[in-house]
Formats: sequence, structure tokens, C-alpha cells
Amino acid sequence: MSTAMPAIGFIGLGLMGSRMAARLLEAGYPLTVYNRIRERTLPLAQRGQQSPTLPRNSPQQRTW
Repeated sequence: MSTAMPAIGFIGLGLMGSRMAARLLEAGYPLTVYNRIRERTLPLAQRGQQSPTLPRNSPQQRTW
């Protein structure tokens, strides 16, 4: 059995969303995030997540 973690897509990095996304990264999940205000994705980008310019540009294998 594989122990690979599923890739997750996360939309919305407000007060709650940014903390939830950070926890997922800390837990080791591959993460792609999107937020209307791109600057809110920068702290997570420095920690290893991907940021598409539009949600539809995200990899299809992500769990949204």
C-alpha cells in the first residue's frame, strides 16, 4: 500500500483559509492554492505550494 499523500487544491486564503492551508503544508500534503488577491499566496509560496493564476489552471488531479 502506498503512503503518498493526495495532492490538494485550496481556494481562498482569508483568516481561516490561510491557516488551514499552512497546516496542510506542515502535514506534508502537496498543495496548490488560489486567492483573488495574489499577494496572500506569497507566504505559502515561500513554503513550497504552487499558485495558479486561475483555479481552472490548476492540475486536474488535485482534490478541491
